[in-house]
Amino acid sequence: MAKVIVEDGKIKYRKLLKQCEIPVKDLVWAYLQQEDVSAKMCCGSFNAEIGRVIVVDKNGKKEVFQFESMQEARELLERIQEANPDIAVGYTKENREKFGG
Repeated sequence: MAKVIVEDGKIKYRKLLKQCEIPVKDLVWAYLQQEDVSAKMCCGSFNAEIGRVIVVDKNGKKEVFQFESMQEARELLERIQEANPDIAVGYTKENREKFGG
């Protein structure tokens, strides 16, 4: 799952073995996505939620950050909004039409 930090005006994260950064000021859209996962195991069933933050930059490049809970995803989205108050937030019809989602 993602280890992502927002500092110095950038989202910093690792992708495989590479350290990556995205300037927060370059982001135009961010939204949450939730996936409920259930699995059967020998001792019963297991239910979990996976939270994702999807960001889109001004060039249309999309990056997905996946977490073990929606709470972690919400916290990242809040930090992004604090760093870039002008970013469009939410998976709305208007944002999809404007940013190509």
